[in-house]
Amino acid sequence: MLTPSPPLAAPSPPDGARPRSSVRAASLLTLLVVALLMALSAALAPPAAAVPPSDVTIDDPADAVDDEALAEQLARVEFRREVDLAVVVVDVTELGIPASRDTALNDAVLAHAKQERPEWMDGDKWADGLVIIALDPANRILGTYGGEDVKLSAGGFENVQDEMRDPAQDRDWEGALVAGAEDYAELLDQPWWQTTAAIGGALAALGAAAATVLGIIVGRRNARARVASARPGWDRVRAERAQTEAAARTLPARSPYAEAVLDRYEHYLTGIEKAEQLDQQIPAPLPWAWGLRGHQRRASKDFSRQVERLDAIDDDIIAANDLLHRIGDWRSAWEREQAPLRDSLEAVEGALMRSEGDPSERSPEEQAAVDALREQCERTEVEMNRLTRQLGQDEITPDTALERLDTLTAELSERAMAVRELGISRMAEDEGEVELLRDASVYVEDEEVYDRTLRARRHQRLVADGAAGSDGADGYGTFWHISPILWLNTWHSEAADELESHRNPSGSSGASSVSGYSSSSFSGAGSSSRF
Repeated sequence: MLTPSPPLAAPSPPDGARPRSSVRAASLLTLLVVALLMALSAALAPPAAAVPPSDVTIDDPADAVDDEALAEQLARVEFRREVDLAVVVVDVTELGIPASRDTALNDAVLAHAKQERPEWMDGDKWADGLVIIALDPANRILGTYGGEDVKLSAGGFENVQDEMRDPAQDRDWEGALVAGAEDYAELLDQPWWQTTAAIGGALAALGAAAATVLGIIVGRRNARARVASARPGWDRVRAERAQTEAAARTLPARSPYAEAVLDRYEHYLTGIEKAEQLDQQIPAPLPWAWGLRGHQRRASKDFSRQVERLDAIDDDIIAANDLLHRIGDWRSAWEREQAPLRDSLEAVEGALMRSEGDPSERSPEEQAAVDALREQCERTEVEMNRLTRQLGQDEITPDTALERLDTLTAELSERAMAVRELGISRMAEDEGEVELLRDASVYVEDEEVYDRTLRARRHQRLVADGAAGSDGADGYGTFWHISPILWLNTWHSEAADELESHRNPSGSSGASSVSGYSSSSFSGAGSSSRF
């Protein structure tokens, strides 16, 4: 008699597929429910009251608006409660108030109320139920004020002024005042579900839900793409490992340039171990759900970066060994060592064009420095060609050739520094600007490529050991020390921009809102700003 087989267990989900998806689904559902509830609150809330102003007052001593037409428009503005709406159009200077004063319009409205409308005031506050929209067309100031029961927040007053600013800049004074009244009415007693915070919260919830879904999809795709891209490089690194280790072992023991490469070799060995550990964490082939979990995406990034770093280091070690022994493709390695200096020579005219300025403004000292730099560039190019020929004919050692390149670079740096200092003296108007120009940051796209040269590695090692000589440019980084004129060319562009920003800061445009009054005895709500 056949015994019935036990039911088969359900297949296990792929690594990370179901548990993480269910957690994310719950989070997504929560966010969507929150957004839905907020939307339902808005839909079910009772309609707000629509009440025109109980009274509209227009005081226009500046005679800048059509009082009757403006009053008709303001009478149609609908508030959520009864208010007395007042408009004040003044020239603050007519009231003896300097237009440059930060609180000029605040003080002018207060002064006008004391002289002409004492009923607008209730002690040290504006009267309850009062809304004031103010404008000074001549001095380009606008303001908003309110009684304690109808006042807005500081941000609310600023929002009203923002609505007024565009028509005011177009000299549409009536339009600016109506826009201010309408926005005040919109913000006063605004239901919570219509506030910026509530709308922003709903949008944020929906955005977070969309971002979660998109993040899952994009994160998985990118993680898998990084692994697919890194694995051929990892295979290449492993295939070249024996050659890399042999090159490191046979580097000339007494070469100062080889010492810097051996430092790289230590990083190489450590990187190999890390890459092997990461490789073991990443299955092959990848299950469908791989890449959904955060630790999997982190592993893909770490693996990709580690392989990219190893692929560069092993190439550098092999190239260094070829050059220092003059074997294999040593000529390509030598060209790479010369590249930063040749790039400097090619950039000299551009750098000098930026440095010289108007020829009529050049001092004799500056002209002499420019001529000296050009002559140094010519000597450097001749010497580099001679070094290449001597190295190819085995007349000098690779170390001697590299040391000579360093010497040529130092001589060029000295000339470039002289031109730069004279340029700073011409550009700067005071000691503060001198320091600003000297400290101007320099970013170069190819700096990482230059950092891989033997000369750059040696310089970095000397700096780390505290053995690098001081030439007044210790803080400029490796780029300055191997390609000074290219650095100078880039510095001129950055320094000019920083000097322009220093002299013409992009700070406040004059539209920031100012509250308060010159008189400390009055503290009514409201503020003003420029347009």
